[in-house]
Amino acid sequence: METWLSIWSIGQESTLDDFKILQKAGFDGVEIWAEHLRAKETFEYARQTGLRTSIHLPFHDLNIATPDTIIYERAFHVLNEWMDILAGYGGSHAVLHGGYAWSSEERDETLCRVQSRLMKLNEAAQKRGIVLLLENLIPDRLNYCHHVASSLEEWTGLLQACNLKACLDTGHLAIMGNELEETVKQLGELLGEIHVSENDGKADLHLLPGEGNHYTEKLIDILTKYQFTGPVVFEINPYQYTLKNIANNMAKFREKQK
Repeated sequence: METWLSIWSIGQESTLDDFKILQKAGFDGVEIWAEHLRAKETFEYARQTGLRTSIHLPFHDLNIATPDTIIYERAFHVLNEWMDILAGYGGSHAVLHGGYAWSSEERDETLCRVQSRLMKLNEAAQKRGIVLLLENLIPDRLNYCHHVASSLEEWTGLLQACNLKACLDTGHLAIMGNELEETVKQLGELLGEIHVSENDGKADLHLLPGEGNHYTEKLIDILTKYQFTGPVVFEINPYQYTLKNIANNMAKFREKQK
């Protein structure tokens, strides 16, 4: 398996020197956060330092589950623009949030819309040689709206129906309440990427592994057991940790792989 870093973990003001630190620390690649103000520059930093690239597609104000066709068409256009940029840098995969229903009552209708739109977006990704990954999301416990996909059944159903790969976010999964090994086992070959962080089981805190609920304590053993070889992407709170903190934690993570 490979060790990557989400550039969200560095913050808005990442520099070429930061990328040189990542290269020296042994990271294999970076996941560009499309909503950063200097996201396009970070693609160039990755190229100059020889780090492989993927992208976390934008999702704020780009709800692909929306019933408003004008909003959806704009979202589809923007997502395609970012996949063009990723392909231009030889990027391998793109992570997508599935959107949200405006109200919990319209969940079933929304899922039908999302499924057809995911299939269309996946077709666009495949034409560019990009693997599209759907991320598991945190359920709205107040039940005001419905996040897609925020249950294991819903998530795997969309993955299978749309021929997508999964981005398994460990922090989100902990809050969803599902067991890590059982989820990895159930996903099987659908699993394409891991987002790694920990929390308290209540909020998505993006803590370093070992500093939260120890949910990822056996992650390496689990991934080795099920022969996972894809990217393991650290997605860590940039407002709490320095890049040095993250690099040191990653070194411990890689030591467990030996």
